[in-house]
Amino acid sequence: MTGQRRKSSLALSERIPSRMAAAEALCLKIRDTLQANNLSRLGFAVELLARECLSNAMIHGKRNGDDKLIELRLDVGRKWVRLRVEDEGSGFPWRKARQKELDSSTPSGRGLRLYDLYAQRVQFNRLGNQVTLWISRTDVKGKEDSKMAAFVSEQNNQQGSVRLKGDLTAILVPELQVSLKEMMDNGARELVFDLASTVMLDSSGMGLLIAAANSLAPLGGKVRVTNVCPDIFRLLQSMRLTARLNVSGNAE
Repeated sequence: MTGQRRKSSLALSERIPSRMAAAEALCLKIRDTLQANNLSRLGFAVELLARECLSNAMIHGKRNGDDKLIELRLDVGRKWVRLRVEDEGSGFPWRKARQKELDSSTPSGRGLRLYDLYAQRVQFNRLGNQVTLWISRTDVKGKEDSKMAAFVSEQNNQQGSVRLKGDLTAILVPELQVSLKEMMDNGARELVFDLASTVMLDSSGMGLLIAAANSLAPLGGKVRVTNVCPDIFRLLQSMRLTARLNVSGNAE
């Protein structure tokens, strides 16, 4: 009877250094693992949550240090997928953080809100250096995989454009920040982000878009995000960012 009560199997267990490149590689491995287990439709939710957990572990648990490890475990059950991430840091005051009001004008602080949006259950340990998320296998819809993130940027007078060739996630943000600053320094007052080939947007990507909008607003400029897939549109809608970022869906 005990074996029947917990019908789950270990799909993935990894320990990685607190480095962005290692986290990115692990997220892509999660994507492949879900595909191998015929769970691609859960891909968006599970990968997004994994990225947020790993990002929080690196920023808050490690203070961006790489001398300790982050442990991730992915279990698959009949009705759910369970994701657990633990770091070796001192934790954070998660109870207080969950009570904070979400401010749509700030580039950061959306991880906990994403947990609540895409997981049916969220559980922290006492310290806050371990989080466990349960994702329903029946209530979540995802997308198929995509290529590694890359982008092409162009500028025509006061309009700058960025065409993503893949995901807009933390590993791409530093490089993209440099390109955006260069365009704004050269007089760009409108930045158009084309997400036609993007299936994953994490909180770091959202933070980049918000920061760009905040920088342009005092200059009378704006950001537009176009050709957004349904998953990302719903995500931005839940974050109350569609109007702020002038978001439009995929072209017919």
